[in-house]
Amino acid sequence: MDIVSKNQISLQEKSSRDRIGDSMLAFGIGIAICFWFFNALIRFFDSPDLSWRMIIIGTELQFYEKLIVCTLFIVFGSHAKANIKKRREAEDNLQESHEKYRIILESIEEGYYEINFAGDFKFVNNSMCKILARSEKDIIGTNITYHLDQNDIEGFNTFFNKIKNNEKHPSTIECEINTKGGGRKTIEMSASLMVNIHLPADRVRGVVRDITEKKLLEKNLLQSFEDVKDARSGIVLGLAKLSEYRDTDTGRHLERMREYSKIIAREMSDMPQFKDYITPQYVEDIYQSSILHDIGKVGIPDAVLLKKGRLTKEEYEQIKIHTLIGGRTLSEITRKFKDQTFLTIAKEIAYYHHEKWNGKGYPNQLKGEKIPLSARMVALADVYDALTSKRCYKEKMNHEKAKQIIIKDKGELFDPDVVDAFLASEKSFIEIAKELHSDGV
Repeated sequence: MDIVSKNQISLQEKSSRDRIGDSMLAFGIGIAICFWFFNALIRFFDSPDLSWRMIIIGTELQFYEKLIVCTLFIVFGSHAKANIKKRREAEDNLQESHEKYRIILESIEEGYYEINFAGDFKFVNNSMCKILARSEKDIIGTNITYHLDQNDIEGFNTFFNKIKNNEKHPSTIECEINTKGGGRKTIEMSASLMVNIHLPADRVRGVVRDITEKKLLEKNLLQSFEDVKDARSGIVLGLAKLSEYRDTDTGRHLERMREYSKIIAREMSDMPQFKDYITPQYVEDIYQSSILHDIGKVGIPDAVLLKKGRLTKEEYEQIKIHTLIGGRTLSEITRKFKDQTFLTIAKEIAYYHHEKWNGKGYPNQLKGEKIPLSARMVALADVYDALTSKRCYKEKMNHEKAKQIIIKDKGELFDPDVVDAFLASEKSFIEIAKELHSDGV
């Protein structure tokens, strides 16, 4: 405890100062007595015929003069003793204050440190020693960068220089430290300039917290979250494949659908009217949920779903039911998992991706903005993929022809904003179509 020890006063020093104070008072009294004695002695030699009373006391005026002088000597001694006493009391109070300061620092769980402007440790508490896994003797005098991981030294120096120059700086910084024996810990460190008249001005102090366990938990939690996301994606894709396996004409339709939908959502997130609604999470949810748009086809009879020729009116009406089957199925799932926003969006898409902007779609003939935004996005992506893909009943269309059809239906079948997003990102559509049509379908 270097700082505390410099300000401690031993009991022996206290006793010594008390004796000095008493000695000053005795000195004042002694000087007064000596002054009186020598004054009387001089009068005796000068006038031996005087009475003893006159020799010792003198005239009334001389008596008062000597009394005043002696009193001044005694007052001087008393004043010196009082000053010494006050100083000792002040030092006692300072020692008591430092003792309380030391007790507080040693009782806190966080590591406390003080370093000079060169970065050398001048003081550490016990908790700081535990964090560094070193004794106080091993720490004091070493430079703080000696204990930091090599990759964190530059960042710390930038942080430290801002503090020394009294510039605006982050309240804390995270660093990796090397402990005794080759161990490693992650710490969160705060720092500020010291303002104390009893200590050097060129010092920085702060608190250190060991957050190794916290960072490990965060890492594990993040990994668990990623694992859950991967598992969710796999389950969703597997569920969506149920309908695709029954319709072997669709090829990599689902993969293209989620990429197209994500491109549109990301483009629309930059539009002023949607920037507060289409968040990064919304874009991710669209990517995950768009592939469930035709999940309801698992409930359509094979004779209708797999028919190679043109559908009759009655068969077409049966196909339309897939939106209701898919929407209702996903509604049941969302009741069990209310916090999963992607399932809510998946339900909207399954129900309404065949609705048209002009109100002539199905199943509910919704019009304009009454159609959920997610369904409006997927509707365009679905049509674009259908136009640019080969089917048993048609040849694939190139991008330019498909684009012209979509532009023609802007404001009729498609949301104008969704069409604008498509046109703004058509290069991405072309790249995805080229990449995911590599199987020839």
